[in-house]
Amino acid sequence: MLIKYINRFQTFIIKIIMVMMVLVILSAMMEITWILVTDFLTPPYLLIGVDQILDIFALFFLVIIGIELLETVKMIIIESSMNVDVIILVGITAIVRKILIVDLKNTDPLFLVGMGVLIIALAVTYYLVVNSKKDFKCQLDMDDEH
Repeated sequence: MLIKYINRFQTFIIKIIMVMMVLVILSAMMEITWILVTDFLTPPYLLIGVDQILDIFALFFLVIIGIELLETVKMIIIESSMNVDVIILVGITAIVRKILIVDLKNTDPLFLVGMGVLIIALAVTYYLVVNSKKDFKCQLDMDDEH
């Protein structure tokens, strides 16, 4: 009886998270559109500075990460499971985004080494998960039958 209410609560919270994620993704898209329109319409016309391009790419990566997270949350509702490999890919995408926007002149070299080690660890983990021929899924009990 209690499990049934907990499962319903989980499903309700996940649906709220999905709505909020859609709003955040739309907001990021509007931000990208605003930046592009204002940059194209201000002198020098149709030219965007390198710093601004990096900011725009960072926003694009945020949208991609948001879409991947939304897909993962949607999978939780549809399949009552999370694929570990998808979560690892989202992590890799987030790290790549961070590396693209980092200012190399003002960044501690140890931070860059740490990011490199993190990417290697995630890549090796992804390789092992995909090539293990096992189905790495976190099963979630979202049924109301209990």
